[in-house]
Amino acid sequence: MMRLIKHAVLLFLLALMPVQTVMAQETATQSSFDVKRIALVDLNFVLRNAAATNRVRVLLDEKKAEFSNEFQEKEATLLIRERELNLRRDIISEADFNAEVQAFQDDVAAVQREIQFKRNSLDQAFQQAQDNLRMLAVGIIEEIANREALDMVMTREVSLLFRPDLNITQEVLSTLDERTQNARIEVGELPF
Repeated sequence: MMRLIKHAVLLFLLALMPVQTVMAQETATQSSFDVKRIALVDLNFVLRNAAATNRVRVLLDEKKAEFSNEFQEKEATLLIRERELNLRRDIISEADFNAEVQAFQDDVAAVQREIQFKRNSLDQAFQQAQDNLRMLAVGIIEEIANREALDMVMTREVSLLFRPDLNITQEVLSTLDERTQNARIEVGELPF
């Protein structure tokens, strides 16, 4: 029995040996990842406050206003058609009336689909513009990191406390605004 316990202890010790070796390798590897120069950036702040984002919002608001006017006209036309249809109810046959009601309901559904499609298209256009700005901002961050020989750039959201001189947010925002000041932003006619 004593011999069995000695063998079990020996096997246990042998099993621990590779772990010690791996831990020593991890310690050696970690020392090669010394991070000395860090910067922080609030990317969400940059995207929210970029002049290009505001220009996109203004443009999309103008398009929304155009669509709103267009759909108000269509709604007015549909209301007139509905009143005329109700007035004709007693004049035409029930089958003709039901056919006209179905055609009217189909037209209402088509207008609702068009409204939803155009809203989705505007949302997608805004999201695409934001994605493009995000990619440009990340490129600017990379340029700053290379120029300043930064070892790491972290987003502001992952840091609780930091020295203000580590924050490159304003530099990223200024550079982004400068590079996009002459950019043309267009929202084309949305197909339906």
